[in-house]
Amino acid sequence: MRHLLLCAILATAGAASGQETATPWDNELIDPAGDADLILPLPCGGGMAFQRVAVPVDVTDPIDDRPFRMGQSAENTGYSDYLTPAFLRGAFSTDEGSHYYIARYEMNVAQFRALTGDCDAPFTRKDRFAAGDLSWFDAVELTRVMTEWLMKNAVDSLPRQGARTGFVRLPTEVEWEYAARGGARIDPTLFPGRRFFEDGDLADYAHFQAAGQGRGKLRPVGLRAPNPVGLYDVYGNAEELMLEPFRLNAVGRSHGQAGGVVTRGGSIDTSAEDIYTAARREYPMFSPRTNAALRGGFFGLRPVIGSHIVTDADYDSIRDSWLARVETDEASQSAEPLTALAALLESEIDPRRKQALTDLQLNFRVAREAAVSSTRQAAKSTLISGAAFVETLIEDTRAIQQLDLRIRSLRDRARVAAGDQRKQLMTAFRGSLERLGQLRAGQATYLLSYRAALETLTNDVDGKLLDSAYQTLSQDLIEADQVQFLEMLRLFWRDLEMYRDQPDMGQQELLRLAVR
Repeated sequence: MRHLLLCAILATAGAASGQETATPWDNELIDPAGDADLILPLPCGGGMAFQRVAVPVDVTDPIDDRPFRMGQSAENTGYSDYLTPAFLRGAFSTDEGSHYYIARYEMNVAQFRALTGDCDAPFTRKDRFAAGDLSWFDAVELTRVMTEWLMKNAVDSLPRQGARTGFVRLPTEVEWEYAARGGARIDPTLFPGRRFFEDGDLADYAHFQAAGQGRGKLRPVGLRAPNPVGLYDVYGNAEELMLEPFRLNAVGRSHGQAGGVVTRGGSIDTSAEDIYTAARREYPMFSPRTNAALRGGFFGLRPVIGSHIVTDADYDSIRDSWLARVETDEASQSAEPLTALAALLESEIDPRRKQALTDLQLNFRVAREAAVSSTRQAAKSTLISGAAFVETLIEDTRAIQQLDLRIRSLRDRARVAAGDQRKQLMTAFRGSLERLGQLRAGQATYLLSYRAALETLTNDVDGKLLDSAYQTLSQDLIEADQVQFLEMLRLFWRDLEMYRDQPDMGQQELLRLAVR
């Protein structure tokens, strides 16, 4: 029935009731949580809420983008969602950085009705349910209709960047995963985790396949808790269609063969163990049973607002930035300079030019050795910092455990005490609680620095040079009889080897790694 409605009405949806003549919807159908970053109007008096997702970049460089790691390190699903480098930049920018907009909720029935011209019947609370039973083509068509209606009726509501006006489309997988993880608003130690939360249950955030979770039917949007960006139902309820086709993960990069439809986030029909941020699912684009575009009962969408990139006004800056980047890359990737100099020396017959090349060769060798020495020293400094973080985290964890025991003891004693003794015990109890909070806050800070040290040594330092720095530093500590700190260094080195295999571990896993 739904596909017949789409086919019959989408062509004329642009002529839907004007925003000014329709009865405005109750906010429950637009932004039930309130305080959305942006609300775009829809036909029939409706609207759709969006959240601003910050992507910190150097906005003065149009080529600059933000790197991060998508995926997870589990081998059983590695063919689909193994760790892979990703890069992102928002379509819009301020002095603070770039950003893009993504719908705060999955498209609901009311919004689907508005975009398909079904405005005659009243809009009620039952229209808050997530819209499903869509094909990928339906989802693309809905974003087209929405953009064209906005262009005709409310163009000023769309975000702009100079001469570029935003438009509505399906999200890319990079946009979806960055926002689902929590973007720049989440604690960096939690960003790589399997899910965006560590405290609480999945049922606090998602409708999924479990008792009391809706009996296999899509649920109203926005009933569960949001993620750090303020997005609702990124896990479960409707599974969200992506813009690009499915590709395998060829051990850290996208495979060359494009496949079918991709959905992210899981659905009301997905079990808890299969719901995590990196999870991807592929479906055929066309149904082998009906020979028509495949419609999934739980297929939904969460649009983003993007824009085109190159305009006449931006062309020169984009070109210049690109050329500067190419020249830098070519210089760094050129043939070994000393080899090239040796070849020039071999073929040079002019004595004066030969001497000049010899001097240049010597100067280059000196400069290269200085650069290597500087990098090695920086690696040693980071190793020292990492060992110090391990030592502090171990000490703080012990102190937290001891203080937790003291707090429990004070609480139990205060329950049976009276008079001045009870007051003294309660004063000690409150002081211990305050101290516990300080210790935990400090532990979180040290844990963030600990991850930064692991990230730096994993990604930015050549393996052979790092091994050399570690061996040299170990020998230095042995010579200085720094036995205890040498043990911390060895623990940190062990942690570094394990971190390379699982760089997306969550905050608690990282703490266990440091203190075990």
